[in-house]
Amino acid sequence: MCFRPAAAASGGPVKCPKCGASVSASADACPSCGAVAAGPAKPAPPGAPKAPGPPKAPGRH
Repeated sequence: MCFRPAAAASGGPVKCPKCGASVSASADACPSCGAVAAGPAKPAPPGAPKAPGPPKAPGRH
């Protein structure tokens, strides 16, 4: 869950995406439901290439 949208940079309270409670922008978790705050959005690092699937059974032609 993310409590730190771009608008939270102003330091004002934000809404918990899980329960809707008002949460301090500097909080690490929601005091009402315990949902964990996420940091700023980062681009995903490139992952490892996918493994090939299992071999296909020979079909009748």
